[in-house]
Order: sequence, then C-alpha cells, then structure tokens
Amino acid sequence: MTSSGPRPPLTVGISSNVIDQEITGGGIDGIGVYTATLERGLQSAGISTVRVGAPIFRGMHLVAPSDADVIFALPLVASIGWSAITHAKVPIESKVERKIDVYHATDYRVPRFRQTPVVASIYDAIPLRNPEWASPSLRSLKNWLLRRSVSFADLVISISHAAVAEIEEHYRVPRERIRVAPPGVSDEWFTSEPPTEFERAAARWGLKPGYFLFVGTLQPRKNITALLDAYERLPAHVRSERQLLIVGKYGWAMESLRQRLKALAPHGRILWVDRIKLTTLRALYQNAGAFVFPSLAEGFGLPLVEALASGVTVAASNLPVLREVGGTLVSYFDPSDIDAIAHAMENAAAESIGDDARHARRQWARQYSVDTCAKATIAVYDELVSTR
Repeated sequence: MTSSGPRPPLTVGISSNVIDQEITGGGIDGIGVYTATLERGLQSAGISTVRVGAPIFRGMHLVAPSDADVIFALPLVASIGWSAITHAKVPIESKVERKIDVYHATDYRVPRFRQTPVVASIYDAIPLRNPEWASPSLRSLKNWLLRRSVSFADLVISISHAAVAEIEEHYRVPRERIRVAPPGVSDEWFTSEPPTEFERAAARWGLKPGYFLFVGTLQPRKNITALLDAYERLPAHVRSERQLLIVGKYGWAMESLRQRLKALAPHGRILWVDRIKLTTLRALYQNAGAFVFPSLAEGFGLPLVEALASGVTVAASNLPVLREVGGTLVSYFDPSDIDAIAHAMENAAAESIGDDARHARRQWARQYSVDTCAKATIAVYDELVSTR
C-alpha cells in the first residue's frame, strides 16, 4: 500500500464475545461498550467488519456465540494456551483468516495467527500491577497467559498516553510496538434523552434530580466503599437534598459492599441499580447533579467522558490518566482520603453551572468522539497492512 490513491477495501475481524449476549449472560461491560462503539465507527468510516466469536467453557459445557459472523473452532483460552506453550501459531483457524485482513482483539484474548496481522487493545496493566484487585480464580495462570497472548500482537493499542509506560513495563511490549488510540463515545451522548426516559426511571427507583452519580463495576479498584463513607460524612442538609446513585453490575471480592448497598436501599438515600438500558443510563447522567469517580486505577475512565458529554459537573480521582482525559474541566481529589472525597462532593453540590459550562464540557468530550477513535484505530490497521 502507498500513501497515494484511495486505500484498498479493508476487512477487520472484531473479537465479538464481549458484545455477545449469549456469552456475556446479558448486558455488556466497559470493554463491550468500547468494542461496540468502535465497530460502529469503523463501519461509518467505510471499513468492513466481521464479528469473530469463540466458544467458551461455562462449567463443564461449551457455550457457542450467538452473534458472530465466523467462529473459532476452539475456545480462545485453549488456542492461546497452546501457542503460549508451543510457540506455534493458532492451529485450524484458516477459515477465520480467509475472511479478514486484520484481526483486532479487544478482549485481552490475542490469538497468534499464521498470516493475518493482529492488533490488540490493552486497557491497563491492573491485573499484573495490582493482582489483588483482580479475580483470584487461577490468577497466576491467567496473568501468565495474558502477558504471553499480548506478545502475539503485531501492534498494541493503548487507550491513553498515561497507560503506555505501564503496558511497556508489565506486558513487556517494546515501546515501538505501542500506539495510542483513545476510545470514543457515540453521538447519542451529546443529545438529550426525552424527559419521559428519566421520569420512568425516577418513578421506579424513587430518584430526584440532582443526585450524586457513580457508574462502574462493583470491584475493589473502583473504591466505592470510600465513596459511601464520604457520602455519609456530608452535612445532613446535603444528604437530604441529594441522593447517591450507584450504577453497575457486581464484579468480585466486594460481597460486604453488596450487602451494605442492599441494607441501605430501603432508606432511599443511597441506591444501587444493577443493569439498565443505554438510553436510561444517558438519562441518569443528564439528570445528575454531579458525577463522582473515586477510582484507584484506570486505563482511561470512559464514564468520565460520558459525564462530560452529558454536561455534568465531575469530581474524580487525581490519577494521571483521569487528568489526561478530564483536563481542566474536572475537579480532582485524593481517592485515599475520605474527607477529600467528601469535600469534593460538597463543592460539586454547591456549584451552579450554566449553559456555557455545560457547552464547554461537551466540547471537551468531543475530542473522544467515535469518529476520532475510528480514525486513530484505522491508522494502526493501515500501518500494519502496508508492511505486509
């Protein structure tokens, strides 16, 4: 391929398990949102996409993907393990390679193909840097396979500049093989949901506009226990005026948090919503008084961008990556300091924002549009294909 003339048609295989309802058991997490949004962006840019699924083990049974254009013959964990041990390419997967020009692994499961170039999106090094924050089940084996499979990628995409050094250190990926392409949010985030969407949610959960909002999986690094403690330290008049809404599915190692949230639910001041429609989620952002993000570690922090795209006041941890993503339009706090979180929440509650401030937040978030994400990612594909 040369830089002159139109780019030849490109077909990209997207790892689809993270957006397959049969595989995920209903609903998708942050990686699934990234994958689905990227797929739409690529298609809008004229890239053909092929959903590549793989069977998974669920207990003693194999579960096949329900929403894939082509399916790996073996569970990816088996193929990756085989390649990791033998240092050989993935066997019997020529049917997948025949349909695509590039394979993009967005799910941390990176196959080692015989001929097709492979790109892998790596979101963070948290499983390797802080293994205590990941699921303990077969942790050492999973981390070994994770590091080995990432080494199979021809190029690695970091979703933030802040994460590059961690990827280089913990995955042992040479810097020259890492590219940066932040995730994007779809255009719908910049438009208002009809009032009826929030009204239905408010009636169902007893919500009043102006609440504090958190969005994310219930897991240790999200620091939700500290958020609850900070909320309970707020002055009584702030708590009486503003509820705290936690939106996110249960992850792992947080059973005490789950029980605490269930116990608090009847009082109506602290609410936990497990899974909701995307339109409802957008309505919840748009009617929040402030979005609070006390995470201890992130690779990017997509909910922060969703909040800014919604025009909401944001207070977040002073992590380098969140400062990169939020810029000067976010107030930052030390996530290890409960009083600092409470102070940031109280300041956010007292802040009065007008149309100009909302517009500024939305304009900042537009640099993370789906089109920008797709353009940066396509540049990585073109770089790979041009060298073949």
